[in-house]
Amino acid sequence: MRSTNKKIGIIGGVGPQATSFIYNKIIDLSQTKYGAKNNNDFPQVIIESVPIPDFISNKKQMNIAKEMLIDTTKSLTNAGATVLCIGSNTVHLLLEDLKKETTVKFVSMLNLVAQECSSRKLKAVGLLGTSVLLKSEMYQRELTDKGIATILPTQEQFSSIDQLIRDVIAGKQNGENKQKYIAILNELYEKGAESIILGCTELPLALNYEALGDRTINSDEILAKGLVDYYYS
Repeated sequence: MRSTNKKIGIIGGVGPQATSFIYNKIIDLSQTKYGAKNNNDFPQVIIESVPIPDFISNKKQMNIAKEMLIDTTKSLTNAGATVLCIGSNTVHLLLEDLKKETTVKFVSMLNLVAQECSSRKLKAVGLLGTSVLLKSEMYQRELTDKGIATILPTQEQFSSIDQLIRDVIAGKQNGENKQKYIAILNELYEKGAESIILGCTELPLALNYEALGDRTINSDEILAKGLVDYYYS
């Protein structure tokens, strides 16, 4: 079953919990979708967990982060990766810069999520993520290209989402922040969201979304699915 000439390179660590979640999803999908049973059935994966400075709320340290991520892109390329990805939605702000540093193809999490929304024939989706990501309108452009309307949290709610993301990275359990977040989810549904994109790789780890079924779209899981589909295709 194993493809001997394919090697997945993941730029991770943004944050590390989300990278672990994505890798576990790759293992799970390899088993459930492609029948992996033995060690040599699973994809070859290289992960570099990069401790870049935070730019959840502002871009002040983005240039420092960019230089670190350029080094990582080159490192994964030199290690023989045949496809690259970023295990973070917000870091896609630097995707075009990183593409210039390698001839290896990047898989875009944002593009995969927009394709998933289109395949589900959704007309309006809620979008959650860091304030930097939401203000960049990267996701909104991807969705608009597919005829999908985007419903955003209010400006006042951005800080609540950012704080919840920081809680996940720090390993904190803050009941008040979770309740605020649940209220934001409910408000987006009330505004007409058919499903809500968890557009930050920490958000799938913030709650148990099982009761919501397909009313959320897990960006981590969508990326993992795109990577295993590439590997086994």
